[in-house]
Amino acid sequence: MISIILLTHNYRHYLDDCINSIKRNEQSKIGEILIIDDASTDGTKKLVLRLKKKYKKIKYYKTNFSSLSKSYNYGIKKSKYKYISKIDADDMYNKDFLKLFFTSLKKNNYDFICGNLKLINNKKKIIYIKKQKINNFNSIFKYPVGSGTIFKKEIWKKVKGFDETIRYQDDYDFWLKLKKLKNIKFGYLDKVAYNYRMHQKNMSKSLIKKNIIKLYVLLKNII
Repeated sequence: MISIILLTHNYRHYLDDCINSIKRNEQSKIGEILIIDDASTDGTKKLVLRLKKKYKKIKYYKTNFSSLSKSYNYGIKKSKYKYISKIDADDMYNKDFLKLFFTSLKKNNYDFICGNLKLINNKKKIIYIKKQKINNFNSIFKYPVGSGTIFKKEIWKKVKGFDETIRYQDDYDFWLKLKKLKNIKFGYLDKVAYNYRMHQKNMSKSLIKKNIIKLYVLLKNII
């Protein structure tokens, strides 16, 4: 079974969509949903406690890290199942995500599996489909978005989790650390796994800073 780590920060108005997307998936594959509420001030706790009464798999944790990597590490440490999937509160799983991807992961004994992204706007209209197929030629520079993947908890332990010293590019750093592991088996399905919502809050105003950190992450993992 899977532990789903759901991170939110002042995304109360998106949570119903996110939770409903989880509920549309195969429930037999879901062990728990750990909602990590990182420093929200918008009434998120009240909503989650109401949702928790209807959906018993939800576990709620309030943190004040103001950090994606710290919050995800915290959630994974609290999880009790051997498979992990991440989802951000403003996004949604595809309805066949677990049926297709978890089945493929277990059948092929993958350590990590990803698919494609459907980028949508606030009205849930499709902007475009982003292919995330990785090969040996481009895997150093191209990497899958961390949310909407499934991976074994043991590989997270092997790379000592997400780097809590960096504010951006934690998924990229995690990916590069995984690439350095011996005998790791990556999987990919040419199917939509995840609906990534584009909106003003997640459109970075620090693109230069993010690219500088991306270069730092690359260098620290290849030198």
